[in-house]
Amino acid sequence: MVWDSFPEIRRELDRVRTELLREVSRPGGRISEGLGDLLTRDSKLLRPAFTILAARIQNGGQAADEHIIKIAAAIEMLHAASLIHDDIIDRADKRRGGEALHVRYGDRTAVLMGDYLFAKCFSLISKYAKPESSVLISATVGHLIESEVSEYVRGPEDGWSVRSYLHRIIGKTAVLFSLSFHLGVIEASPGRADPLLVEILRRTGYNVGVGFQIVDDVLDIFGEAEITGKPSGTDLKQGVMTLPVILAAKNGRRLELSRVLNRVSRSGARRISLLKLWENRTLDEARLRIEDGGGKHGALAAAELYTRRAHRELKRLPETEERGILQAVTTQLLSRVS
Repeated sequence: MVWDSFPEIRRELDRVRTELLREVSRPGGRISEGLGDLLTRDSKLLRPAFTILAARIQNGGQAADEHIIKIAAAIEMLHAASLIHDDIIDRADKRRGGEALHVRYGDRTAVLMGDYLFAKCFSLISKYAKPESSVLISATVGHLIESEVSEYVRGPEDGWSVRSYLHRIIGKTAVLFSLSFHLGVIEASPGRADPLLVEILRRTGYNVGVGFQIVDDVLDIFGEAEITGKPSGTDLKQGVMTLPVILAAKNGRRLELSRVLNRVSRSGARRISLLKLWENRTLDEARLRIEDGGGKHGALAAAELYTRRAHRELKRLPETEERGILQAVTTQLLSRVS
């Protein structure tokens, strides 16, 4: 696990898990059963950990107090809710090494589970956080939803744009990473937090989030399901344009790309399996094509660039244990792909 080398952070994340399980036990029945199952599966808990680390940086390395734990739990609830709803929309059948909740409990119950987590997130934030944190949470939810909507309302040609891809993953992942750091530092401060510290940590979260999502998208193609906890090639099968595919398509395969786009346009569909468009190729053949086209290498180079940017921000902070943890963890997240 990411945090095994950092026992103090792991202990604080255990407190977050306890809070999560307490909150999801309240409705009872299948809702509590399903949410308890999801939240006890193997998870990195990156977002609540970043909230806790930012708070510790603000308060001189002291352990997170109870209200920071509540806010960290709220952040994880928001993340988990978005995953549940994403899995329903994408018809994904696996999540965190187990069945997606909509597969086991049905769409209706899974939607209610996600809605319950959204409601509890806002409830905790309104009760334990400053008013400006509620505003930030609301804006983040707006970004998450706008990112999902934009993926469906744009034409297929837009999916092949690096700019469009980055816009989508910023709204999908980076804003929540950035929020995690931001809330940690402003909530740990009894008054107004140092604007420079807020900016450094917010930018750190943004860069870590973009790099993390690029690596995740590489793992979706080249990772093994036993390690990632979800089926390989999901994005390819669903026609989701990720950076490895976009870069491979741009590296000397323009005629093929044109034919693919024409077939998508004629179909009238927003998404078509790339494996089907590429003459029903197997996942292994698609992997070879993307790697030969430089997609894997180019995407990992981009992820490394964002990780270096995060490290550059962290170097602006005093040398503390928390800074060292963040530097180590961000490097570890990049190295998930061999």
